[in-house]
Amino acid sequence: MVVRTLIGRKDMVPRFAIFAAAAPALFVLAACTTQPPEPPPPPADPTMDLFTAAAGGNIAELAANKHSGSDLDALSPDMQITPLTMAAVGGQAKATQWLLDNGADVNGKNGDGSTALKAAAFLGHAGVAKVLIDGGIDTSARDWEGNSAADIARIDWDATEYILTTLVQPAVANMLQLEVDRKTIESGRAKILAMMAETSEA
Repeated sequence: MVVRTLIGRKDMVPRFAIFAAAAPALFVLAACTTQPPEPPPPPADPTMDLFTAAAGGNIAELAANKHSGSDLDALSPDMQITPLTMAAVGGQAKATQWLLDNGADVNGKNGDGSTALKAAAFLGHAGVAKVLIDGGIDTSARDWEGNSAADIARIDWDATEYILTTLVQPAVANMLQLEVDRKTIESGRAKILAMMAETSEA
């Protein structure tokens, strides 16, 4: 009613006509003057090495290492394993996925010829194994001694415990946060073997 009254007034007609004519230009001007969002800042310089970041699942540090030019498929100088395997040993599924999303080779070989799936299978990290399998890892790959990930997942508990408590150096075990829990490891291994069986049947 108010609008009709205003339009009915002769002195308001020119004003409405001017606004109607100028409205499209005003909208275009507003669109042009809208500032685009600022790009996110680049990652800060890394404060830890690539392998420690992978083992601990530190995504920010992984990104910082990548930004600084680190090779995501490099072998660690001390253990000769890839960052992907380091993430698998640490049970870091999110870090594993990040590495794959950022170009790490899912079938990258460690110094013994194994892949990250062997580490996941040995320690029963089913979540990591799923990421690797979904990422297309070769589940039939064997290390230089002829062992597949399935072979490793079937190692008996006495041998497993001996490897984890005797052969692995305490400093390394502490850095990788290895946990020797039979129920957890064996349950995870069973899940991994089931996933691998489904993959071979597909």
